[in-house]
Amino acid sequence: MSYNAIWGESLAGLFETITIVLIYLEIFDKTYYLKENKYKIISLIVMSTAFSAWASLIIEPGYHTMVIITFMTIILSIQISTKFLKSFIAVLIGVIFIGIIDFFVLIIFSFFLGHSLFDLDILNQYKGQVMFVAKFVELFIIFLIYKFNKKMIRLQSGDVDEGILGYWVLGMFLMTLFISIGIFNKADSFILQMSLYLFLFIFIIVGMLDYKKKMELLQIKNKFHLKEEYINNLEAIVDIIRREKHDFANHINTIYAMCIMNRPDSLDRIKNYLKNTTNNLESSYKFFETGNGYVDGLIAVKSNFAFENDIYLDVDFETSLEAVIINDNDLVRVIGNIIDNAFYAVNLKKDEGKKIVSVYGYIENDRYYLSIANNGPMVPKEIGNKIFKKGFSTKENNKKDHGFGLYIVDQIVKKNGGEILFSSSQEETEFLIEFRVKQEYYGKIS
Repeated sequence: MSYNAIWGESLAGLFETITIVLIYLEIFDKTYYLKENKYKIISLIVMSTAFSAWASLIIEPGYHTMVIITFMTIILSIQISTKFLKSFIAVLIGVIFIGIIDFFVLIIFSFFLGHSLFDLDILNQYKGQVMFVAKFVELFIIFLIYKFNKKMIRLQSGDVDEGILGYWVLGMFLMTLFISIGIFNKADSFILQMSLYLFLFIFIIVGMLDYKKKMELLQIKNKFHLKEEYINNLEAIVDIIRREKHDFANHINTIYAMCIMNRPDSLDRIKNYLKNTTNNLESSYKFFETGNGYVDGLIAVKSNFAFENDIYLDVDFETSLEAVIINDNDLVRVIGNIIDNAFYAVNLKKDEGKKIVSVYGYIENDRYYLSIANNGPMVPKEIGNKIFKKGFSTKENNKKDHGFGLYIVDQIVKKNGGEILFSSSQEETEFLIEFRVKQEYYGKIS
């Protein structure tokens, strides 16, 4: 292979690597990596491009594609912290996207030139022009997707079931089969090549439509569960109000009896009684404006639990939760799980000091911080290092269903591009969650 040909292959590999990486980040909803981890992305692209160029020189055409897909799957799953099978599907989608664009560019060139560029001898004459146009079109389409924030297929935790995985594995098998046919078919039949690519194109479209429908059903299911949880919270609040209504009757009867008795100190006693009753009423349940109705309902119920267990719940959202990039279902699960852990921790206090749980929300450096802290017993460092591990629990009645709450919280936060930090001292134990914020909140400080 000539020096110019090597440079041409390397340049094509560079553009294809960039395209696959951009598609990969879009599929996993991690486009923020381009801004926050740009040096990691650059090194990843350079490494993949170098490997692609090497594979193109050493490995037989066709099969080198399989090797490159495997390499990029491994390196992306490690660098971007995604599961291998999901990474494989994302890389495969990127490769098929490139293949489809290349195929249509070849058809367009063949039409205008009056020659079939599926003939390798003719293709070699126009290879540079075809490559330039194809790579330009690919990157331009990706640019439009990023520019207008158009959602492609999104792979997130729990999204890939066995049916979807099987479908894409079948796609990989068919792609391997088509490459093999292309290598061993010496006739270079244009009709055969076109039929294979057309079949692969239809396969991909059907797969994307099927995936989209499954994701719509999943979203409906999540919304249903969220509404169900919200209704449960409302029912709990209604029960509290009913109980308070019943108590009101008792309070009124008590005050009435004190008035009838007409003792010399009755007025002072009635004042003190009403003061204590009012204080208890204000503490029994509170409503907070967090910027998210579902979280408002959740915390209202938690505040009643705190009152019944003599826990002081301090809630202060300096910035509305509307600023956070996360769906409602995930946000409720994160806050609910950590508050429950905080309540459990403060109830372990052996001293008679005040039990405190705090929930604060604020923006700093274009990130939203959610701090949930408690003044329960200090968590030892060796336990703190394991606290987000699957199945790990410090609860005495360590049942099979324990040890998944904080693990799930950690997975949800990472899925939404955030980070959760844990710290514990003699004074307090804190979970500090960092979220991405919507663009309109950039530059705002709580």
